[in-house]
Amino acid sequence: MAKKNVNWIPGREDALVDLMSIWQVKLPNASLQTAYGWIAAECTATVAAIAAFLSARTAYQAAPTKANYTQKEETKKTAVEALRKFARERIRNNPKMTHAQRQELGVTVPDPEPTPVPVPDKGPESEAETSAQSPGVVKVRYVGAKPYGVDRVEIAWVLADTPVDSPEQLPNKESFPRNPWERTFGHEDRGKKLHYALRYLTKEGASHWSDVREAVVP
Repeated sequence: MAKKNVNWIPGREDALVDLMSIWQVKLPNASLQTAYGWIAAECTATVAAIAAFLSARTAYQAAPTKANYTQKEETKKTAVEALRKFARERIRNNPKMTHAQRQELGVTVPDPEPTPVPVPDKGPESEAETSAQSPGVVKVRYVGAKPYGVDRVEIAWVLADTPVDSPEQLPNKESFPRNPWERTFGHEDRGKKLHYALRYLTKEGASHWSDVREAVVP
């Protein structure tokens, strides 16, 4: 699945300087300001913040004192904030710019059509829990963690003394987000066989049903 890269600002300072050098060229360009609807004063202010950081960085490289380091870090923080603000207000959702033009400025954007998460092929393995100390209570648990993208698990079930060969023969369906599925049956159902199958549910659809299993109502 495609993901939005929130922190598009480079972590390495030399890479940040390279990116800022591109901005220093593009933002003052009058033709780009017109084409993209950029406001000249905002472009000038952003470029000024970049220039202040690059100047402070040069000063620190020439004389690496504590004072020069502090100045470099403070101006870098200001410049990065200026980049983020300009990108947020004038680039990221600018209808006059294409994704490629945004990426020229290092600004990443969400994939407009994220890759769907594959639907699992088959429902999960499961186990039923019953206890003589809890008459009528049957708990069904899916085994293992739910695959990525799975929202819920659905159970199909029926009480029947005759064998059930297919999930299509299980008319009762309920979904549950986490373990276990639990149902309390009446006194008249004790000793009957619960036949059930499970499948995964995702936003893209449902998996195939698991094999039909059975448990005896205590």
